Amino acid sequence: MIRVQPMFKKRILILFFITAYLTNPVFSQDFIYGPSTSIMDSKSIFANPALISFQPTHFALGVKAYHMGFFENSNFDYRQGYFTLSSPRMIGSRFGSGIQVQYFDSPIFSRAQFGGSASVQILRRISVGANLSLHQIGYNQDNFVDFDFGDPVFQDGFSKFSLNTALGIYARPIADLEIGAGARNINEPDLSISGTGANEPMEIFGAISYNFGLLKGTFELIHGRYGIQNRTHIEAYSTQGYYVRAGANMNFDSGYIEAQARLFDGFSVNYQYELPLNELAGNTSGSHMFSLVYEFNRVPPLPDRRHPAAIHPVVSRSRTAPVIPAAILLNSDTEHLRFYEINLTRRVDETTVTEADLASLSAYDIGRLDEYPDLGRTPYQEKTPVMAPIPETVELTVPVSEQYQNTIDLLRSFLSEESIHELQIMINEGTEIRAAGLRNELRADGELPVFVSNISLVSEEDSVLYQTPVDYSILFRDEQVLRLDPEYAVIRPIFTSPMNVNNWALRIYNDEGQLINQISDSGNVPDLIEWDWRDSNGNIIEPGLYRYNLRWTNENGQQNVSRFRNLYVQKIQRNILIDITKDITRIPTDPDRIDVILKNN
Repeated sequence: MIRVQPMFKKRILILFFITAYLTNPVFSQDFIYGPSTSIMDSKSIFANPALISFQPTHFALGVKAYHMGFFENSNFDYRQGYFTLSSPRMIGSRFGSGIQVQYFDSPIFSRAQFGGSASVQILRRISVGANLSLHQIGYNQDNFVDFDFGDPVFQDGFSKFSLNTALGIYARPIADLEIGAGARNINEPDLSISGTGANEPMEIFGAISYNFGLLKGTFELIHGRYGIQNRTHIEAYSTQGYYVRAGANMNFDSGYIEAQARLFDGFSVNYQYELPLNELAGNTSGSHMFSLVYEFNRVPPLPDRRHPAAIHPVVSRSRTAPVIPAAILLNSDTEHLRFYEINLTRRVDETTVTEADLASLSAYDIGRLDEYPDLGRTPYQEKTPVMAPIPETVELTVPVSEQYQNTIDLLRSFLSEESIHELQIMINEGTEIRAAGLRNELRADGELPVFVSNISLVSEEDSVLYQTPVDYSILFRDEQVLRLDPEYAVIRPIFTSPMNVNNWALRIYNDEGQLINQISDSGNVPDLIEWDWRDSNGNIIEPGLYRYNLRWTNENGQQNVSRFRNLYVQKIQRNILIDITKDITRIPTDPDRIDVILKNN
């Protein structure tokens, strides 16, 4: 028979508690997560960072308190909380980002995670996201009992920080179906104080949700520390920000109930109660969590109708209360579309330029248009007009041909008449002195706008193009790039009260009142309606003022229409002309800019 000395009883109790707490699969220590397909739950960003692209701009604060213990008279103090800040349109209409913070605190140890997430909407109904966070774990040595502080386990201190990563994807292939997948703890951070390899295992998750009107069912599978786990969530929700949800794992070890209600403006309050569902977990878990959520730019509900005060005697009589039909409001962050059109044309002067001249050019020399061009740049890469670090006394002493001298004289006359805003001499290695001499020759006695600058190859692609011979077919082919900012109009229907809709149609009109396109469907109106800025013929709409509204038929067959909303379309067009010639007289009479490229050959 083995006896346990009294001084070791507390150690055994603490060791038993920590072991059971770290291995309990009832989510007692796990960080806070929401369903990985829920765009209405602020906690779901912790589970799947791809949800940022489809959630409203918001921030949320939450605290969680536990009631736990292995024995009836035990009393442990546990606290947990979180903070999220999310913006789905941080950069343009496709890129979103957010900040997430979580902490868990107990008398013996604490954990925290500070991270940021980014997401991008790659298609109309698909987004991907990533999270990078700093994971901290620390032990409170003030509460240790009969502990040897010389233990080598804690020789490097009582806390540790580790990096953690996560990836996620979210898709809504049809209006009522949502799919999520991804991985957490991808780099499997080592949380051991002594560095013995106590890694947080990677979790792989997948989820699917389906909406049945105002009801939603979600099923999740998670493969991690405890093998394959599953969770089921049943939810009743409203687009006004209310929902009631219950969930449990398929083994019914634990479950939760949760509700969220809107208070005023964009504020909502959330409460979650987590409870055990079997006798084994009955003494080990249970929690209450309160959260405050604020959504930016939420459309307020319609105010109550006010009746004017009576100024004349009235006869009181019974009247049937009027039935005010429910309505739908339209809300959108998109009020202004910028339509960019960039055209690039190259002209080859076949009378002065030979095939040998063309063969000496590279693909970089003739300029190019990117898929998403920088509208403020020239056809070449970045060049800052600065004075070359060459003595001002350099002269153009190299003998030049009569045609070259005539070109210099013509450029100087253009500069003197101020018909050219800027002349940029681009140089390669080995041509610095010749470029400085040409600059001084063109300036003559006046301070004319002539600059010398190196060609800057700022990307690997530019470096490759600089060595790539020009493709003759490109020289005689015009290029065009169209870009819409934002890429889609995102319109959010908001119900003033619950209703069932049989048919609906979003109609877009031009400033003359003509219907140019409509998006329609049967059944309930979706949470989001997206429009690609095209008319019914598939053409991008022209600049101007447009209006749109929503028409729908309710369950009684009544036709309804929402108020109009306006949007403005601005078109910015840029035409770039590149002349490949040896005849300087082909330069237009009033060019915006001229680049003279000197090669060392």
